[in-house]
Amino acid sequence: MHKPQSTSNRAPDAPGPKGRLILGSLLEAWENPLALFARGSQAHGHVTRFRFINYDYILVSSPEGAKHVLVDNAKNYRKSRNYDGLRVMLGNGLLTSEGDFWKRQRRLSQPAFHRDRLSRFADQMVSVTDEMIAAWQPRAKSGEAFDVHDDMMALTLRIVALTLFDVDVAGKQAADIGDAVTVAVHWANAHIQTPLRVPLLVPIPRNVKFKKALRTLDTLVQNIITQRRATPSQKHDLLAMYMEAEDADTGEKMTDKQLRDEVMTLILAGHETTANALSWTFYLLSQNAEARERMHAEVTRVLSGRAPTFDDVKALEYTGWVLQEAMRLYPPVWVFEREAQEDDMIDGFHIPKGAGVAVSPFIMHRDPAYWENPEAFDPERFSPERSATRSKHLYLPFGGGPRICIGNMFAMMEAQLILARMAQSFRLDHVVGHPVEPDPVVTLRPKHGMLMRIARPPAVS
Repeated sequence: MHKPQSTSNRAPDAPGPKGRLILGSLLEAWENPLALFARGSQAHGHVTRFRFINYDYILVSSPEGAKHVLVDNAKNYRKSRNYDGLRVMLGNGLLTSEGDFWKRQRRLSQPAFHRDRLSRFADQMVSVTDEMIAAWQPRAKSGEAFDVHDDMMALTLRIVALTLFDVDVAGKQAADIGDAVTVAVHWANAHIQTPLRVPLLVPIPRNVKFKKALRTLDTLVQNIITQRRATPSQKHDLLAMYMEAEDADTGEKMTDKQLRDEVMTLILAGHETTANALSWTFYLLSQNAEARERMHAEVTRVLSGRAPTFDDVKALEYTGWVLQEAMRLYPPVWVFEREAQEDDMIDGFHIPKGAGVAVSPFIMHRDPAYWENPEAFDPERFSPERSATRSKHLYLPFGGGPRICIGNMFAMMEAQLILARMAQSFRLDHVVGHPVEPDPVVTLRPKHGMLMRIARPPAVS
C-alpha cells in the first residue's frame, strides 16, 4: 500500500480520499458514515485520513492503533468536539466528563457494578422480562407484527431504573421516555454533523422538539432525585451511593445538578445500547435457523423449564456467544471519537494536534484482515478455542482502556438473561420485506425499527 511522502523528518500523513474541493468527504459522512468508513479503510488501510472542510478526521481500525488511542496514550486523546451534543443532553456525567472529575465519578460508580451486586439484580431482570412475556401472549396467538426494538427499549429502561434507582418506569411513561430518547439522540447526532450549529435558543423545529424531549427526561430524573431526598431510606442502590458520597478533600456532597447528570447518563446509556443489542440479536437469530435451534437447545438443557438465575449465566455459554457475535456485526456504539491534544504517531502515520481520531468497532469487527468470513453470523467465533489468539483490542463492543463501559458486565448479564428467558416461550421471526438498515446515530439503532412476529419455540429433543 502506498504511503504519502513526508515533507519533513516527521512521520508521513495518513492516506485518504481527496473528497470534494471545499467540503472534502463531509457530504458522504452525512449520507452514510458506515459506507464512507468502510470504503476508506478498504482503499487506504488501517489509518485513513478524511477531510471535513478544514477538519482532519482520522479513522484508526487496527487493534494496535485502537490500543494506542484507548490505552497506551489515552491521556493524549480526549473526548472530541462531537460529544458536545451529548453534553447538552447528558450534562457532565460519566460519558462526557474528563480529567479528575471523571475519575472521581468513576470511583463512586464502580461498586454498584461489582459481581456481588450484579447477582442481586438478576432476579429483577428476569421478573420484569416475565411481565413482558405475559404481555406478548396475545400477539403470539394473533400473529400480529410489532416493533421489537420499541419493546426492548421499554424493557431495558424499566430494568435499569429498577435496579440502579429503585424506580419503576412502565406503560405510557416508558413510551413517552422512549420517544424523548429517540428525539434527543437524533438531535445530538445532527448537532455533531452540522458545521454551522444553530444555538439551542433559536426556535427552529428541531430545537423545539429537542427541548420538549429534554424536559420529559429531566422531569423523570428530577422526580427520582426529589423523591429520594424527601424519603431517605436504607437503600443501597447506585443513587443512594451517589447521594452519600463525599469529596475526600472538601467533604462536599453531589449537588442536584451532578446527580441529574449521572442519573441521566446511566438511564440513557444503560438502556439504549442493550435494547439495540437485543434487537439486532433477535433479527440475526431469525436469519440463522441453525444458531437459533442450538441456542434453544442449550436453554432447554441448562434451565429445564425454570427461570434463569445469576448462577446460570456461565452455563448459558452459547447464548453468550450469540450475543457477542451480534455485537460484533452490530456494535451498539459503532464509533468512539477522540481529539488529539498533541502531535502523535499511529501505525507509522502522523496524527496532528487537534485532529479528530475515530476508533470504529463496526469497521474493525468486519475487517477480513482479522476475521474469517466477517459478514457471516457465526457465534462459535467466541468459543475459547477460536478466541485464544485474538487481540483483545480487536473486539470492542464496550470500548477499551480506562474508559471502557462501566456497565459492560451488567449489560451482558441482562441481555443473556432476557434472551434465555424469552427463548423458553417464543422465537421471533422477522417480517419478510420489512427493511433492515443500521442507523449510525449516537448508537447503532435499526433505522426502520425491527418488525417481527412471535412463534412458539421449536421442539427440542
